[in-house]
Amino acid sequence: MADNVQVVPIEEPAATATVTETTTTTTTEPEAKSSDKMESQSDNKPPVGTLVAIVNILAAGVLPIFTFVLSLTLLGYAVWLLYMRSYDCEDILGLPRVQTLASVGLLAVFVVSNAALFLRRKFPMPALVVMVVILLLMLFIGLAYAGVNEMQSRRFPATRTWFNLKVMDDVNWNNIKSCVYDKGACNDLIYGTPNEKPYNRRKMPPIKNGCCMPPETCNMDSLNATFWYRRKDEGPPLKSTVMYGGYGDEMMVGRVSDCQLWRNDWSVLCYDCRSCKFGFVRSVRRKWWQLGIFLIVISILLLISHLLIFLATFWERFKG
Repeated sequence: MADNVQVVPIEEPAATATVTETTTTTTTEPEAKSSDKMESQSDNKPPVGTLVAIVNILAAGVLPIFTFVLSLTLLGYAVWLLYMRSYDCEDILGLPRVQTLASVGLLAVFVVSNAALFLRRKFPMPALVVMVVILLLMLFIGLAYAGVNEMQSRRFPATRTWFNLKVMDDVNWNNIKSCVYDKGACNDLIYGTPNEKPYNRRKMPPIKNGCCMPPETCNMDSLNATFWYRRKDEGPPLKSTVMYGGYGDEMMVGRVSDCQLWRNDWSVLCYDCRSCKFGFVRSVRRKWWQLGIFLIVISILLLISHLLIFLATFWERFKG
């Protein structure tokens, strides 16, 4: 009986193998989940290399080209000022010399701006400081020319305050008045009087409107454009003023003294009137008002452009 007993072997290794397999699968599942999370987080973050490449493109290509194109406007405006014909009688106030100095200044800013672009990698901070100082000075001058800056100096040429002081000086005005008369400012009205009445004074140049006709507040009737007489049964003209605004100016003209100074003599007319003085100022100051607006716009754009180039250059160095 004892010999007939058979021993059945127990397959323990297979069970242990299945246990190890389940343990390995359970341990590998968290590792796979964690790796998937890390990959998803890395996908959400922007690649640093792409950002550096964009900054390098801006610092090396786009911003310098844009700044160079802006500086070309300085060159063009300087050439335009050099070759632009001066207004009649400007030389009495020395404005052609001021116009030449403004052209030279714009050419100097053009050279310094492009030098700062060329040396931005070697000397980024000095280049930025020099450009900021120059552009802020140019902005201040533009504000003065445009009449925005109320702190403009009386000695600063071609500003509104400077012009008003010049024409109010009797010696200067006598020279200007003789020049305006010699240039024939009123000849078209004297020899070619328009037939339409009332005359459209808004379409006339300021110097003709102010020097060749009495102010509108004088309440005068006209036989022609240069011969006026006071209306009957009317008292003295009202003590009112007429506003000749333009190019940032608000000039009060047309006072009672102008009505009293008017003469029908072709050599006198209203050349001594305040309206004539301010009409001359408006005619001459238009060019300088346009220069002021240009200086304000171009200085702000160049200041922003050079500042962005400075920041992009330092970012390139820091990441490099």
